[in-house]
Amino acid sequence: MTVNLQLGIFYALLAGTLWGIGPLLLKKGMALSNVSTATLIEQYVSVMFLVVLAAAQGELLRLDISAKAFWAFAAAGMLGASFGKIFYYKGIDTVGASKATSVKNGSPILTTILAVIFLGEELTFPIAIGVVLIVIGVLVLTKIEAKGGESPSPAVYFFYPLLAAICFGINPVFKKIGVDAASLPIIGALITQSGALIVILTVGRFLKIRPKWERVPTKSLIYFALAGITEALGSLFTFYALNYAPTVLVSPLWRISPLVTFILAHFTLKGIEVVTLRDGVGAIFTVGGVFVLSQG
Repeated sequence: MTVNLQLGIFYALLAGTLWGIGPLLLKKGMALSNVSTATLIEQYVSVMFLVVLAAAQGELLRLDISAKAFWAFAAAGMLGASFGKIFYYKGIDTVGASKATSVKNGSPILTTILAVIFLGEELTFPIAIGVVLIVIGVLVLTKIEAKGGESPSPAVYFFYPLLAAICFGINPVFKKIGVDAASLPIIGALITQSGALIVILTVGRFLKIRPKWERVPTKSLIYFALAGITEALGSLFTFYALNYAPTVLVSPLWRISPLVTFILAHFTLKGIEVVTLRDGVGAIFTVGGVFVLSQG
């Protein structure tokens, strides 16, 4: 690995920005469509975009990738980019883009623990403080007031976003293992996204994500395709980030996405989703934890 912390941070923040825009595109598209269609189109576009990019960069026919790197990339895709994505999109559909994104971005807690245990990375005091701030942010977001004075259980209300957080928390560890074994970021992103597509097309049917021919409104199709491109580029930039910096630094940083989503949702999802001050406070705590973590 070539160590260049500033470059790693740049790529991580760029990935987070793109991943903050993606949920808004999906939510806009799902106003006229559904989660299953959004997931499939977004993933198809993501894979095809990376195929074209890999071909253009001459990485598509690289045969020197090790088995360790291949299976690490595949595992990252099958876990984070598939099950994590399915749970995440269901969360967007049930609790909204801003809440689902913020809860899902509690995943650095798990990533940090796993990186220390399995990758031998250092756990510092700033990292511990950052984890606490992220937990506070998630707790603020789970304070939901239901109609009629009844408060739903946060565990039930945020069931899908929390599952997504677990999947996305494990995902960077596999990515880092793959990057250390083979410095091929585009191929890594392509294998990850392709593995995710395979899982979505097979196991996804158990979560009501199944391919079928149906008419998709042009407006939704455009939104889903754009979301696919942001997903592909976001994934690619995480591999670049991990190529230059440790997991405990860059993995939390690309979780800047909830703040991006929150700010843009206020202006772009009017009439589709209500974004409250509480959502903003939760996002600020979460992102504050992310930046404190980055100082570790």
